[in-house]
Order: sequence, then C-alpha cells, then structure tokens
Amino acid sequence: MALASKLVLLTGATGFIGFRTLVEALKAGYRVRAAVRNENGIDRIKGAQSIQPYLSQLEFVLVPKIEEKDAYHEAVKGVDLVIHLSSPTTNFETPPPENEFDETLIQPAVRGTLNLIEAVSKFSPTTKRIVITSSIVAIIEWSEMYMETGTVFDEQSRTSSISKLPSDHFAAYGAGKIAALNATEEYVRTQKPHFEINHIGPSFTIGKNELARTRAELLASTNIAAMTPVLGNAYGPTPSASVLVDDIAKIHVLALDPKIPGGQFFLGVGEESNTKWENSVAIVKKNFPDAVASGTFPLTGKNPTKRLIFDNKYTEKTLGIKFAGFEEQVKSVAGHYLELDN
Repeated sequence: MALASKLVLLTGATGFIGFRTLVEALKAGYRVRAAVRNENGIDRIKGAQSIQPYLSQLEFVLVPKIEEKDAYHEAVKGVDLVIHLSSPTTNFETPPPENEFDETLIQPAVRGTLNLIEAVSKFSPTTKRIVITSSIVAIIEWSEMYMETGTVFDEQSRTSSISKLPSDHFAAYGAGKIAALNATEEYVRTQKPHFEINHIGPSFTIGKNELARTRAELLASTNIAAMTPVLGNAYGPTPSASVLVDDIAKIHVLALDPKIPGGQFFLGVGEESNTKWENSVAIVKKNFPDAVASGTFPLTGKNPTKRLIFDNKYTEKTLGIKFAGFEEQVKSVAGHYLELDN
C-alpha cells in the first residue's frame, strides 16, 4: 500500500514532540487523523504555517480524556498505523501534591496507553503497527539518573515498576513511563495482538516549538534545560542526554515503516549522550551575538551536567539516522526564542 493511502492516527498532536511528529508524518506522505482534546487544538494546528501544504491529508478527532475506557473506540476505526504521543507531562502551573502523583501522573500514563492498545485490538483490524512515545526514564532506575554510576544503558535496558510512590513530580512522571512501558510489553506477551508495537525513548528534547505563542510557552518543556544558562537562571542538575525535536519526530515516523522490525525500543539521544548543558552559553555567544550584546541572553545562568551514558548505535543503524548535536539543538530553540514575544 502506498504511503498516500495509509491512514495514521496520531495522538498528542498539539504537544511539543507531537506537533513536530505530525508535520513529519504529513511530509512523509501519510494521511493523518490527529487526535486532540478540544476544538482549540484543531484551530491551533490548522493555523500553523508548516501544516498549510498538507491540509488535504489531515483530519481530526476529539479525544477529551485519554484515561476513559472508551476514549479511542471511534478514533481508531479504519486506521492502518498509530503514533501514540499523548501522555501526562510535568508542565504544571502548580505541581500536584505528592498524594496525587499516582492519580495525575502514573495511572493516566498507563490507562491512556492501554486504552489505546485495547481499542485497536477490538475496533481496528486494519492496524498493523503502533509507535508509542516512551522516554529514557522508562528504562532507568531513578537512583541512576543523577548518581553518575557509569552504567551504560541501551535499547534492551529495562527496570521494574516502582512499588513505592515517588516524592518528586518528575520522578512520578518517570514512574508513569516505566509502568506504561512494562504494561504494554506485558500486553503484547500475553495477548499477542494482530499488530506490532515499537517504542521511542526521547531524552531531553530541545528545539523550536511552532505552536508556542510566547517565550514562556516555548520554555514550558525540556527546552528550559538548554536555555537556563543562557537566560541567567538556575536549573538542574540535568543528565547529559538531549535530542533535537526534529530528530525525535523523524524516528517516530521511521518506526512505522514495515521494513523496520517491530517490537523494538528506539533511543532518541544525540551528542553520544555527552551533552554539556553549560555549553549552551558558548553556542549562543557564537551564533546570536546581537542578542547577547542587547542583554536578551545574559549568559549568566547555571545548569550543572550529570553524566548519564547511553549507547544507541542500534537505533541509528536500524533507522538510518544520525542525531544532530547539541549546537544544532541550541540554535533551534534560541533562534525561536528570539522570534517570539515575551
């Protein structure tokens, strides 16, 4: 079947990674049914400049609450492929209290993913493959994130779901990703569905966010890790794993290809997992001297780096991609920051 006749359901289409993945899928020739939570999401996507050449390939479906059992029953019907990006994030105006982490971050990640998979099993016999956004935090013991143990993680690494609730909301996000990955792989082992599943594990994703309307919206993501030293603020420490948003979007789309094996976990990590967040200062000083001179980029902030080692050669070889380095990542987000109003 030619790409032009294949229909992809894509969830999380208004998200930072989700929107860029939507653009990449359309550019690749797929027809896309974008799942969004409300009509405002449809308007934002349809108004984006990069979507204009592809409006004839694009349709929408409303999925207000991914954690509801029947959330995807209609959305999945008739689709050939699925890219599932929708999941809870840590971008809260006010983080939830610790006693609500399970309800707001962990269980929605699991339920949203299993609801989608079960809907495809029951209502979409045409679907051959699902690509699910996971995370590097889904394959790492939380204690390993910042301890610089020297352990090398790769596409085969896994960790057990936690038995005790975390006391930090980012750790709770990680717990949700671990639980969702483990539940999905268990579902495949026990239910043997008619489709294959590939997972994508992004690291700290950096770059332009076309749907961001303000600088604050641009920074309400992992972009903050790269921009904090540039903007004179304090952040971190942060593990040494980053990836350009364009690259992570591309590998979501590449993982749909039937020539790529199913049942895989692909790692989105650039710079050979040796990103040094403090280097964003020198990169910006070199590439945006006028913004430095004007004081827009004071270059006085800090984000200490903690070495976290990944080997994702299998991902690069299998998908035929070379991930962009940290300089390209910083140029993308800093350039977009200058385009936006305060």
